[in-house]
Amino acid sequence: MRTTIDALRARADASVVVAGVCLLLVLAHGSATLLTAFTARAGLSVVPSALGVPFALPGLRATPLGATDRAWQLCENFAALLLVATATARMRRHLRVRPDAGRGRRLLAGWTALIAGTAVAGTWRGMVAARMVEASLWGWLLLPLVGALFGALWGLLLGWLPGVAALTRTGPLRAAA
Repeated sequence: MRTTIDALRARADASVVVAGVCLLLVLAHGSATLLTAFTARAGLSVVPSALGVPFALPGLRATPLGATDRAWQLCENFAALLLVATATARMRRHLRVRPDAGRGRRLLAGWTALIAGTAVAGTWRGMVAARMVEASLWGWLLLPLVGALFGALWGLLLGWLPGVAALTRTGPLRAAA
């Protein structure tokens, strides 16, 4: 009985840690100061967004950025929350299916949790972009697909952060088994 409670607590802890890291990432991408500093130093990273591809991770912020309107901002906030929810669900699934996974598998689970979250958020952002520009059928098909692809690439680039965070919670699972 005690080991089951410890295992459930460890599962919740690892999911919460990954959700917290993902939330911090979308809050950081919502910061105009950090976003401006990043784009000033890595200018080539904004080239895909000139073609309509959503840039980086969705930013969670209270006010619209630049010339965007409130509707666009609400869609970005929804994408950010969708990213966090998807990453958390992916991590919970991993912990449920493989409760006594090793460190390498746990690192990859946290990493792929962010990749899945950014791909889902990128799909949503691509659909929003297609709606905002009144795209044709090809735009409705390609923008979500490209949004998912570039979202997954950003997840691949930044996925080590929730992956390392997921490693902080491997101890209680080993002790419970």
